[in-house]
Amino acid sequence: MKLSPEEQKLLERMKPGLYSSQGFLGADSRRPSVIIDTDRSTLEGLDVAAEDIAAKLREIMDVASGAFGTPVEIPDVGHAVFYESMGRIPCPFGDGVHRKGEVRLTTPDDVEFRFTPLSIHMIEHHGFFQGHGSRYRLEPDTIAAALGLV
Repeated sequence: MKLSPEEQKLLERMKPGLYSSQGFLGADSRRPSVIIDTDRSTLEGLDVAAEDIAAKLREIMDVASGAFGTPVEIPDVGHAVFYESMGRIPCPFGDGVHRKGEVRLTTPDDVEFRFTPLSIHMIEHHGFFQGHGSRYRLEPDTIAAALGLV
């Protein structure tokens, strides 16, 4: 099926180079809308909202960014470190610009998750967890479990 002009523009913004050197899709060849629908179905099966995941990630980011690069303990989740980066990055969906920086969250089982302010925004406002193989891809079921939401 042919992409609409809006979908084509979104796809171009998500590819490596325009907004991000690595892009937002990784090795995933699916359309962003298909990625979003698949992840939405996963969350519905868990009875978890994308907004709940985003809220928990935002709480973790707030605590970690306030520690200025020092690892902080996140009760019942693990520990997190915020790595500051200079600059801002636009949302490929076209609805804002977000500060750069990255949180590395490590669970007690030594599973590491990486996310950014933009990651949180895209999950909360677009239900977009990024494509498979993307640096900041968060598998909805895995992150929901790690955050204690299931």
